[in-house]
Amino acid sequence: MNRGPAFPETRWSIVVAAASDGEPTAHDALALLFRSYWYPLFAHLRARGHARPEAEDLLQAFFIHMFEKRAFGRADRLRGSFRGFLLGCLKYFLANQREVMAAQKRGGNLRMVSFDCDDAEIRLLADRPATTADDEFDRRWARTIMERALTQLQAAHAESPQVFAALKGFLTGTDETRYTEVASRLNVTVAFVKTSVHRMRAQIRDILRREIAVTVSAPHEIDEELRHLIRVLTIE
Repeated sequence: MNRGPAFPETRWSIVVAAASDGEPTAHDALALLFRSYWYPLFAHLRARGHARPEAEDLLQAFFIHMFEKRAFGRADRLRGSFRGFLLGCLKYFLANQREVMAAQKRGGNLRMVSFDCDDAEIRLLADRPATTADDEFDRRWARTIMERALTQLQAAHAESPQVFAALKGFLTGTDETRYTEVASRLNVTVAFVKTSVHRMRAQIRDILRREIAVTVSAPHEIDEELRHLIRVLTIE
């Protein structure tokens, strides 16, 4: 897929672009949004009893439906989280079989957004079921965002992969008693380890904020979503 025009840094503008009449812009905005949400949506379909091929086809049909109907025009940032809006749209879509069949027929073999179902199935096997389907969706959303953030952080430290591998465990933990052990293994000072961990924690917070910022409209909303993400991951 072509990268298309760059999106402005304003946050809710990407959601607005997904509902626009400009087809290339809307398509690219939709792909950007679903990049973080396809796995939780796919997992939700599987949890509802849909077999893997059916879940994949339904998800692609849903993407086509959202694109063609400019459905993001109904999103209201004042009425709850974007992920809640998206899950509600999927539930509505599934409840209207006529729209489902029409979208599948129009889509044919079209794959509007690329995703790896082999990887998804492996992740599903490793997942612990949540209390409710909505909790499960939130947890998988949080894990997807965190995984994306870690991938970006790893890329930023590509020149020192051993250091990154040794220190990434400190991103969410506070066991500073192991700093000396890690410093010895890396043949660096304890001060270097402390400074590097502090820097990496700041970097991943910034990355997470950028990922979350795509679907909110103000800084305080980013903070609320970030707190929710951390809370969801903490109770896993």
